[in-house]
Amino acid sequence: MQWELHDIEQHLQRGVPLAPYTTFRIGGPARFFIGPDSIEQFCGSLAWALQQGIPFFVLGGGANILVHDRGFDGLIIHTGKLNRIRISRTALEAECGVEVDHLVDASLQQGLSGLEFAAGLPGTVGGALFMNARAYEGEFSGVVSSVRALALRGKTVDEALLRGEELQFSYKHSVFQGGTFYVYSVDFKLGQGNPDEMASKITEIRGRRREAGQFLFPNAGCIFKNRYELGKSTGQIIDELGLKGTRIGDAEVYRRHGNFIINRGAATAEDVYRLIRLVEARIGEQLGVQIEREIRLIGPWHGVDI
Repeated sequence: MQWELHDIEQHLQRGVPLAPYTTFRIGGPARFFIGPDSIEQFCGSLAWALQQGIPFFVLGGGANILVHDRGFDGLIIHTGKLNRIRISRTALEAECGVEVDHLVDASLQQGLSGLEFAAGLPGTVGGALFMNARAYEGEFSGVVSSVRALALRGKTVDEALLRGEELQFSYKHSVFQGGTFYVYSVDFKLGQGNPDEMASKITEIRGRRREAGQFLFPNAGCIFKNRYELGKSTGQIIDELGLKGTRIGDAEVYRRHGNFIINRGAATAEDVYRLIRLVEARIGEQLGVQIEREIRLIGPWHGVDI
């Protein structure tokens, strides 16, 4: 699969602010930015960055990330135009840029059950696979049949079909975190369901998210992973340590969900980062454990403990 590199250069944008592309609504500009609309352009964008020797980041819905205030000195590949869904009576395939909540609606319309747990999740299919997103007793590893991916091999990019153990799914983990494979599209394994029961479950889950206030302020979802050996969620731990409502600048540990940090309007990436470090330090002091982050830091975070 080839895409002329000079064609990629013609589609590059420069200095694009990244805040509008993140759920935190935080982040400086990208040195280069491109939004491929085909697998060929996606492949070519990756190959261009490899051959130019510049860093790149594949950006979907912008959840689970914190972009530095100075932005990203490399190429951002935004998957928003890779948003096609192919659906039949028994099968569903979605490109990486499809919004997860839209995917849930598409499965409901076709009466294909298995994705109800993902109702209301922010972000895109690609990001959901990257993190093996989970919610309400379900996770993506349980509904994925195979993944059409782009594989980095030296300075070239090839197609690969991954399935089963090749996906390396575990808690909040997948093979895509290794930096070799990038999701292009996903085939889901779903079953025929009762549309009324499915719709009721989806409505219930979306309602629970609204009641928890997850959509009231810009946020990136859960900041930290859970450590189940501690016997409680990280959100519960943060609550018990009295950290809810703790604020640095316009970044605040959410009073309605201890594992969320919200942007009250003018928070900077530095505000959020300092608040993350404060929570980590307090948990370490009080419990003697190190909590693992779910959020990823994007940009020039050199010289800080990331």
